Amino acid sequence: MKQTLLITILLVCVVFAAGITVGNLWKSESTEISKTLRQSELDTESFLVEQELFESFETNCELAEKRLGTLSEELWKLGKLLGAQDAKEKLGEENYNLLKRKYHLTQIRTYVLEKKLQQDCKSTTNVILFYFKQNDGASEEQGKILDELVKQYPIHVFAIEFQYSKELEFLEDYYGINNAPALVINFENTTKGLTTKDKIIPLLYG
Repeated sequence: MKQTLLITILLVCVVFAAGITVGNLWKSESTEISKTLRQSELDTESFLVEQELFESFETNCELAEKRLGTLSEELWKLGKLLGAQDAKEKLGEENYNLLKRKYHLTQIRTYVLEKKLQQDCKSTTNVILFYFKQNDGASEEQGKILDELVKQYPIHVFAIEFQYSKELEFLEDYYGINNAPALVINFENTTKGLTTKDKIIPLLYG
């Protein structure tokens, strides 16, 4: 189980790095954007091919946690770029929406891997699923609170736009999320509405 977790994390890192490179998109022509998006469509094939390359990896929880931490940080940075006011204008609405859906799905995939890491390797890294709304004061304030906490505690934050697409509704239904902002802290504790630091900290590890 642990070896499978490490392999999966490595594969996600490879696919994510190959398929989604927002920094390059800002400088690309429309054809280059389309090329990058088509590349990300090869995720499934990449998993099948690269799985053979990583079969020889032995169980190493430290490496798995490091890889997953790096991916979580890159996702957080990518979310900031996609959240920029001019992101849709630079990418074009169609490309922007497609890339954003892929981004959210990659976040959820990584979120599931975080859960496996906690189960298999007893990881104590805090994981917060953050549901937000666009142009919402409470969501913006919640984001600022989380930014402050990330500087003080080992936390991986996954920011998901509430009701952004049908592909993501299953997780909202699972946690009973019916509005935003809302938080799921370490997979078990759900808070709804703006949640202060004083209420979040007791739910963190350490």
